[in-house]
Amino acid sequence: MKYNVELIKQENYKPTFWSGGMATELITYPLDSDYTSRNFLWRLGVAKIDILESTFSTLPNVSRKFMVIEGQITLDHEHKCTKLLNPFEQDSFSGDWKTKTYGKASVFNLMTKENYHGELIHLNISPKKQFDFKYEPSINKGIVAICFYVVNESFKTFLNDKIYSVNTNDLLLINHIKPNSIHKFMFSNESLRVTNIVSSIIYTS
Repeated sequence: MKYNVELIKQENYKPTFWSGGMATELITYPLDSDYTSRNFLWRLGVAKIDILESTFSTLPNVSRKFMVIEGQITLDHEHKCTKLLNPFEQDSFSGDWKTKTYGKASVFNLMTKENYHGELIHLNISPKKQFDFKYEPSINKGIVAICFYVVNESFKTFLNDKIYSVNTNDLLLINHIKPNSIHKFMFSNESLRVTNIVSSIIYTS
């Protein structure tokens, strides 16, 4: 199957600062949208929370998914619930909730708006091994994009008759995906350490 594939390197990201530390915008869609204007339909980013207690910005009409990739934090959603997150554990919540964090961590963020939704999946590839990724969407999901962000180490994959080498902090974007299809990708880890990946599945419903 042919895909529209883009490898986005770390040097092409947009770094920003917020009250809790440093954040990096990986991608917003549409591609000419931006977080500041709040005109995106979906957005991926990573952030480093450097202080022991922080408060999230209020984001009305935004759905959030939040995965810890290093460290440990507690999310406190006022009058809702409290959740402790260890590495590669996640939480889903509304952007208009009043949310505080306790602890220091690096985190992966997925934001979606309107009829766009998404999910986060943690993948790991053992040293010197291959990994077959398979995603079969349900009938009510119109897949928009599948993204793979490398937390550490690297992987290689063969797509559209081309080898892609995806390294730490790189994002592999696969979009304009054929609907109602099963999507299969094979990744290889050639290093001597485990490769950890956060996969983001973006869809409409």
